[in-house]
Amino acid sequence: MLTNFDIERICNKLDLPIIGVFNKDELANQERKIGSYYINMQDSDDGCGSHWVLAKIYSDDDRSSDNDDKEESVANALYFDSFGIGMPKEVASFLKPFKPIYCNNRHIQNIRSSQCGWYCIACDYVLEHKQYSDTYLEDYEKFLEIWSKEPENNLTILKSLFKPL
Repeated sequence: MLTNFDIERICNKLDLPIIGVFNKDELANQERKIGSYYINMQDSDDGCGSHWVLAKIYSDDDRSSDNDDKEESVANALYFDSFGIGMPKEVASFLKPFKPIYCNNRHIQNIRSSQCGWYCIACDYVLEHKQYSDTYLEDYEKFLEIWSKEPENNLTILKSLFKPL
C-alpha cells in the first residue's frame, strides 16, 4: 500500500493538482480548494492507514482555453473509491457544499489487492492529463468504463495506464 509520502511524491512527479493527503477525520479542519484530496479511511489516531480514496474539487472552467471572462467559477466535486463504497460521513460533510457530488459505485479493485492508492492516482491522472471531453464528469464516466466487471482483471488495466509513464 502506498504511504502518504509516496502519494505526494508521485502526484508531484505526474503534475497532479494535489491539495494534500489526509485521514478522513482531518478533513473538518481543511479549507476547500479546487484540487485533489487523497483520503485515508482510517482515523489519524488509529494507525498507519487502511484504504485510500480520492475526493476532487474541480471547475470545468479550468478546462476552457477561452475563459477570459474571469467570471466566478462554479466548483463541483467527485468522489472515487476503487471498492465502490459510499462516502463516510466525514468526507460527505467536507464535500457538502458541492451538490451533486458524483460518486462511483463500481467495485474495481480486487478485495485482496492493496493498490487503492494507485487507482486513485490513475483516476486523478486521467482527469487531468487524458481529457477527452469538455467536462470532468464526462471524463470521470469514461474512466469508470475502462475497468472490467471482474475486479481481479483490473490490475492489468491499472498497470497499462502507468506503463507509458
